[in-house]
Amino acid sequence: MRMPALILGVILLIVGGLIAAGVFKYEDKNKAEIGPVALTVTREKTPPVNLGWVLIGVGAVAMVVGAASKK
Repeated sequence: MRMPALILGVILLIVGGLIAAGVFKYEDKNKAEIGPVALTVTREKTPPVNLGWVLIGVGAVAMVVGAASKK
């Protein structure tokens, strides 16, 4: 139980830090067709910064639990 919690904690800390820094981006595409005319709108979005902070907190808790657990 010790190693998986530590590994999960490190992964969550890294991903949460990258999300909080605004590194991850994704595209949102909307398409509308009216007769022969087709319109497409593409927006570049980032995940909410709060999600990054939550992942950082959960990762820290997972690392503390992994470090404090016995073999």
